[in-house]
Amino acid sequence: MGEVKNHLSKYLKKCEEEPVFVTKNGKITAVLEYIEDSEIEDFLLERNPKFRRMLNKVKNEKGEMTFKEYRKSRKI
Repeated sequence: MGEVKNHLSKYLKKCEEEPVFVTKNGKITAVLEYIEDSEIEDFLLERNPKFRRMLNKVKNEKGEMTFKEYRKSRKI
């Protein structure tokens, strides 16, 4: 983790190409991943437990649905 802390700009640049896994005592504790401004809302919603439960409920009721289809169905 100290390596990332001391060279954060280098790793931020590297994560534009691929995710960067940060470890502490040999265990992954974080992931640096590039994201476009336009993707932030989707990124946050996909990781929100309440939203995931709602999405799973819809999947059970209506079958499989992509995230884009769900947003369209809810006019989000």
